[in-house]
Amino acid sequence: MSCAVGELGRHADAVAELVERAGSEIPFYAQHLRGADVAPTHFGQLPTSSKQSFGGWGHRPLGRPGEQPTHYCATSGTTGPRLLVGFSDADWERVGAQLGRRGRDVGLGSADLVANTHGYGLWIGGPALDLVARGAGAGLLPLGPGNTEQLLAWLTDLPITAISATPSFLRYLAEHIRSDSVDTSRWQLRLGLVGGEGASIEMRREVSRCLGDGFLWQELYGASEIGGPTLGWAPPTNPLSGRLLVDTDEFVVEILHPERDEPAGAGELGEVTITTPYREIDPLIRYRTRDLARSLPDVGDTSGYPSISCVVARVDDALKIRGALVYPSAIEAVIVEQCADGAEWRIVVDREPGELDTLTIVVEHDQRNADGLADHIHHRVQVRAVIHVVAPGSLPRFEGKASRLSDHR
Repeated sequence: MSCAVGELGRHADAVAELVERAGSEIPFYAQHLRGADVAPTHFGQLPTSSKQSFGGWGHRPLGRPGEQPTHYCATSGTTGPRLLVGFSDADWERVGAQLGRRGRDVGLGSADLVANTHGYGLWIGGPALDLVARGAGAGLLPLGPGNTEQLLAWLTDLPITAISATPSFLRYLAEHIRSDSVDTSRWQLRLGLVGGEGASIEMRREVSRCLGDGFLWQELYGASEIGGPTLGWAPPTNPLSGRLLVDTDEFVVEILHPERDEPAGAGELGEVTITTPYREIDPLIRYRTRDLARSLPDVGDTSGYPSISCVVARVDDALKIRGALVYPSAIEAVIVEQCADGAEWRIVVDREPGELDTLTIVVEHDQRNADGLADHIHHRVQVRAVIHVVAPGSLPRFEGKASRLSDHR
C-alpha cells in the first residue's frame, strides 16, 4: 500500500481537482504546496502534512476564507493542541453513510440495540458511533461515559446486544464483572464496537473472555480529522486477527516511513497517511495521522479491501530508552500475559543528570514474581525495567482514554 501513482486508481481525477483547489483557495495549502509539482503523476512527491503543520493557522487551518462549516468536531488533544475540524452538510452526510456501512460491515442490523459509551461534546466518538448504529438500522442507547453502574443494570434489564467503548472502558467493565461477581447469564451482549485508543491482542482476548463466550471485540479505526472510525475495521469473521481492512473507496491511504516522505517497506512499521479526495471543507492531503501500522499482504479477504495491521503505537508514544525504541503496547502485552486479570500498570521513564535512562513499571502484581516479570519485559522490549509492585486495586482505573505513561526526562 505504498500508493504509487497507479494506486490512485479511480481517485486520480478527484485528487487532481482537490490539489488544484486547495493550492489556489485554502491559505494553508497555498503556502504548504508552494513550489511543489502538483501534477497527478507526481502525487507521491507532494509534501506531507500533520497536525503540527497546522499550528500557525488558527483554529480552522484548512478552511477557505469565508467558508462556514455546519458541523464541528475536535481532536482529543492528547498529543498536542486540539485541532478544530469543520464539515459541510455534504461532508457530514458522507461521513454518516460511511459509518452506516461500517456498522453493516460488522453485522449490526435492526435486531440490535447499541449502548454508546463514547464521549460527546466536541469529541467525534459519541456522535460517530451514534451514526454507526443508526446508519445500520440498529436501536441506540446514547449513554455516554461514566455510567458504569447504570450500564451494568441495563445490560441485564434491556436487550443490549452491542456496546461502543474505548478499550480502557471495556477493561474497566470487565474488572467490575470479576470483582463484583456480576451475573452475565441474562445479558444479550454479543458485539463490542471498540476504538479511540490502541490495545494489545492479549488484552482484547482477556476482556472478551470476561464478557462472554459469544462476545466479539470488533475494532473500528479512524480519526477525528476524517469524521471518526470511517477508515478501517477488523475482518468480521476474524476480529482478533490483528488486521484492519481499509476503505480505499473513500480514501487514498499510504504507509510512509516515520521519518521520511517515502513508502515503508513491505511489512515494515510505517505511519498511516491519508488523503480525502471528496471532502468539501477541511480536506487532507497526505496527512500523517501519527498512527504506526504495517501494510500486509493480500490474504484473499472476500471484502476486496486491502489490509494493514492494527495500529501498533502512535509516533508520539514511541519511547527511546538507552538507544532502543520501546512501545507501551509491547509492555501491555507482557503484563496481560504474566499478571492477574485486570492488573493495572503505569510506565515511568526518568534520567538523573549524567546517568542512563531508567524504565520503571509500576504494576499490581505478586512481589515474589517481580523478577520474572522483569525478565519477560526485557526479552520483549530489549530494555531492563525496574518493577515496582503495588497492591491489587491500588492504581486508579480509566473509564475513558487511558494515560499510563509519565516521561520525566
